[in-house]
Amino acid sequence: MIERETIGLKELQKLTLDLIIEFDAFCQKNDIKYVLGGGSMLGAIRHKGFIPWDDDMDVMMLREEYDKLLKAAEKAAKEPSDSEGGLKTDRRFISPYDHTFARNFARYVRCDYTKHEEGFEEDDCPWIGIDIFPIDFVPGDDRFKKQMKQVRFWRKMLLFSLTVPNSGKSKAKKIAKNIIRPFTKLIGSYNMALKMDKIAMKYADGDRTYIAAVCGMYGDRERWKLEEYLPQVRVPFEGVLLPVPKNYDIYLSNLYHDYMQLPPEDKRKYSCATVYKN
Repeated sequence: MIERETIGLKELQKLTLDLIIEFDAFCQKNDIKYVLGGGSMLGAIRHKGFIPWDDDMDVMMLREEYDKLLKAAEKAAKEPSDSEGGLKTDRRFISPYDHTFARNFARYVRCDYTKHEEGFEEDDCPWIGIDIFPIDFVPGDDRFKKQMKQVRFWRKMLLFSLTVPNSGKSKAKKIAKNIIRPFTKLIGSYNMALKMDKIAMKYADGDRTYIAAVCGMYGDRERWKLEEYLPQVRVPFEGVLLPVPKNYDIYLSNLYHDYMQLPPEDKRKYSCATVYKN
């Protein structure tokens, strides 16, 4: 068996930084507006870059910008890699719409490095990348809680379909996953991803006061007002300037409460997959 070279966290962060710089240039060229999301926005504000123990990179954008991005990405993929409008040879935009990524969001990836995440099937996006989350209009009442509950259920089912047999932190979880997995396989991972996407867009024609990254992980805390999302400013991130909402304090307080306070040292854990140089 050939032993492959693994890379460390700092190098992985550098590779991910290259991706976000490319992504930012692509968005500016195609007049697509986005902001950093989740831990990436937190890292920009608290650390002026990556959270030191994290390599994760998330961005988010309004659904209309998201659709615009995927159309631009599809066009760029058809252009020669050495042309002005083309993508680099080892770069891809992947999403559930063309059955390249079984999630309810998209990802910009580099294929010159391979990752392995314990417990997941080998073909479940074996590359490092940037998660791209759509932002949808949502109701301001309790219907939003029901919406998020539905998404959480289908996310759990989707992840069951992508894990390998006997995976889980406890014996009970392993048994539960083994029982449920065959049924999720019958439904299909892409069908579940697209179902979650449909749930996210349920209130697209309703009131346009509140927005949320419905595919996000923070439930009710993901919701805030559109007027708070706009306008946007650029802030330092590892020596470059990247966009965040001018009212970032509202978003970060919703998700992390006292977000400038560092977590206890035992919570500062690097939990990413093992990454190999191809």
